[in-house]
Formats: sequence, C-alpha cells, structure tokens
Amino acid sequence: MNHHPFQKKLFGAATLILAGALTAGTALAQPAPGRFARGIRAAMATLDLTDAQKDKIKAIFASHKDEGMAFHAQAKADREALKAAASAADPDAVLVGTAFLKVRADGQAAAARMKAVRTEIDAVLTPDQRAKLDGWIAAHRQQRAMFLGGPAQN
Repeated sequence: MNHHPFQKKLFGAATLILAGALTAGTALAQPAPGRFARGIRAAMATLDLTDAQKDKIKAIFASHKDEGMAFHAQAKADREALKAAASAADPDAVLVGTAFLKVRADGQAAAARMKAVRTEIDAVLTPDQRAKLDGWIAAHRQQRAMFLGGPAQN
C-alpha cells in the first residue's frame, strides 16, 4: 500500500519523537538498542547536560512512558484497522474514511504530545542547550528529507 508523502513524514516524525519520549529515559543511562533511542541519546549527548538536568529529563520521559505506550498501541490498532478496511474485497468507503481520519487524528495527537514533552524538556535546558538541540533536530530533519527525497520540514 502506498502512502501519501505527507503521511510518511508525519508518521516518521511522530514515531521518532514518540519513540524518543519512550526511550530517552533509559537512553541517557544505558546503551540504546534501537535507532530511535540512539538518535535521542546522541541529541542529548551533544547538550553537555549536568547530572541534575539528566535526572530531570529522565523523570520527564518516565512520566510519559505509560501514556506513550498506550498511545502507541492505540495508534497501531488504528493503522491496522485502516489497513484491514482498505484491503477488504469490497471496501466500504465510509469505513475506510473513518479509519483514515482516526489515523490522521493519531498523528495530530502525537505531534501535540511531542510538543508538550519538548516544552517540558526546554524548561530544563539553558538557552544555549535549547539552541544546540534545535540545531541537532534541524540537521536530523534535513538528513531525513534527503533520504526520503523531499524537502525538509520545520
């Protein structure tokens, strides 16, 4: 099934940040097993965080872990429902449309969650660290855009 480029970028960004939110607490202290965790760990490593900042950021990620896991499970179920509805022998347009709208709403909710987590993290960082993180994210988006063959998003 082909996805619209907007969906790829939305889900890619949402997945990256949500996965980071779920794994960064352990990523700061331990070797990271997955590429998303490695990315968050690499971003945090560039910030020269104090031990107190590391503890606060770990607490932020830990506070969102259960919520993030539940959200991830629901979003996965919604994507599977869309796939099943669209793959039916005689797809019901209303059912497919409703399932698509749920998936799109999940992406918007993920973006809102990521923004909230980022706001909490920004409160812990110094202005220089926030600027470094913004630069790291911009560079990462540029790399992803080059890999996916599309323009970088802000």
